[in-house]
Amino acid sequence: MNRKIQVPSVRPRRFSCLLLTSALLLALSSCGSNAPKFPPTEEAVQTAAEKLGWTLDTEGTQSWAENQILYALETGDQANVSVSCAVAEGKRFLMENCVVTRFPDKPQFAWEDWEEAIALAETLYGGFSEGELYQTLSKQDIPEPEIPPAGPDTPTGLESLSWEAELPAGYGSVSWSIAAGTVEHNFPSPVIQDWRITFSISLYESKDAYENMGAVSQVPS
Repeated sequence: MNRKIQVPSVRPRRFSCLLLTSALLLALSSCGSNAPKFPPTEEAVQTAAEKLGWTLDTEGTQSWAENQILYALETGDQANVSVSCAVAEGKRFLMENCVVTRFPDKPQFAWEDWEEAIALAETLYGGFSEGELYQTLSKQDIPEPEIPPAGPDTPTGLESLSWEAELPAGYGSVSWSIAAGTVEHNFPSPVIQDWRITFSISLYESKDAYENMGAVSQVPS
């Protein structure tokens, strides 16, 4: 004698709700597991640096407060790089500063020269798709350089460029500048023997966060 198994019925509406709840829980758990740790760990920075052929100077790592840390790196071109990461009032901030010294000829800016530096900042900050930050920045035109008035405190040959970009994952501020490195102070004008290049990129969670940080830094202490 065959026994007929009774399968309990589930109302379509209730079944849809169960499916939706399960999908939401899965999505939330996935987001949590893929969320980048910030500030990034020394291991994460080392891994990202090695992918570029760069070297992390572990002795140069500094942490002066909770959720504030600075990493020092060297590139294959012997450039010195520092990456400062911090969380302030629950918001992430990253600044990467690259310095190249003893450049023999007067440098000219090209985005491709800084693609690796931008890639490192993008990776360590998190939230961007691979190459998104560089693609956005490199589409911008190169403006005429800003040349400050000559003065006793103005470095010889100083010129600078700057850009800003707003993306869904964050807000970026970029600057590039050159100045004389070794100078012979001959009459009637100095002779520049070599140049110093500085490239900086800062990442914020939003334009408001960028503007608020700028306002705070200008408040007299």
